[in-house]
Amino acid sequence: MKIFFRISKLGFGGAEQVFLSIAKELKKIVEAEISFIVDSKNGENVKTAEELGFRVISLEANRTMSSIFPLKHLLDSEKPEIMVSAYTDTNAACLISKVLSKSHCKVIVSEHASLKEHWGKKSILKRYILRFYVSYIYQLASKVICVSNGLKNQVVSLLGSNTPVETIYNPVRYRPYEKIVERNKERRPILQLLAVGRITEQKDYSTLINAIPKILKYREVSLTIVGGIFCEKEYSKLKALITSLGIESCVHFVGYTDNVAEYYKSADIFVLSSAWEGFGNVIVEAMAFGLPVVATNCNYGPSEILEDGRYGRLAPVSDSYSLAKAILEEAERPLINRSDLISRSTEFSEENIASQYFTAIKSTLDEKI
Repeated sequence: MKIFFRISKLGFGGAEQVFLSIAKELKKIVEAEISFIVDSKNGENVKTAEELGFRVISLEANRTMSSIFPLKHLLDSEKPEIMVSAYTDTNAACLISKVLSKSHCKVIVSEHASLKEHWGKKSILKRYILRFYVSYIYQLASKVICVSNGLKNQVVSLLGSNTPVETIYNPVRYRPYEKIVERNKERRPILQLLAVGRITEQKDYSTLINAIPKILKYREVSLTIVGGIFCEKEYSKLKALITSLGIESCVHFVGYTDNVAEYYKSADIFVLSSAWEGFGNVIVEAMAFGLPVVATNCNYGPSEILEDGRYGRLAPVSDSYSLAKAILEEAERPLINRSDLISRSTEFSEENIASQYFTAIKSTLDEKI
């Protein structure tokens, strides 16, 4: 069987990591030839995919919509049984390619980010086009997969009930860290906070940075932010904010690193301050290390992962006072023990999530594989 994973590029983004994890586990479940179809081979994870034994096929397209005919020809020549794609533009292009081709390939599209918030940053014309894609073009899909129930409800409200829509959460890339570091047995003089994610407006690091002076009124604190600089303008804004608050010694930007695990192991509390998400993979990653979580109750994902506050504290979006309060409360009175956090994270294991994707593929093909 041939399976195509279609994504614009194999970079460090969340959907790219998810597809790599799922493809890796699918190889263990089913005998299949798995290929990644990209616009161009300029992504940071191209080499990783090839080292894992996957073909990476470039459509040599400078933008997603110009990939329609190259993909159409590829479908005709390769004849895959199933194609799984991610992101609205790419999903729409895949479906159009499928219609134009002679292929009998089934197409499963997936959404990984809150549509309302993501589209809100686009022009009026672009928002109209994206809405048209989801409301009408998605009807050509065999199935739509969303990474949270909140996102699923959003898609269903636009698409209706003609196309099956289901939720499959994202997998966590780390196995549960059994050797739990008992960081809270003794209060450390400096509270170590960790945030992980690219420097973008979506992550709303300004709210987290504004929370630091409020925490400093009660105890010393250090914030480490791990993530590549996706937006230079946002990074400059954050650096200026840190300077204006006089907390240069308290906030540290690490940039992108392959070794995030060491930061999870050494932190006291993980903080997600996002304005919106599709899921929030990094929350599950932190839980896999038994790391307590404080997150904004943004659309969508955090409240589902944390079960409305059972597994971590939730604070309102863009509210630095509430975020600081939640962090201080967690530091003084941990909400849940670390072994329970680790246990919860296993529900999002690569094996479990890949098995759900396999079931989705199997039901779409309507045959025994």
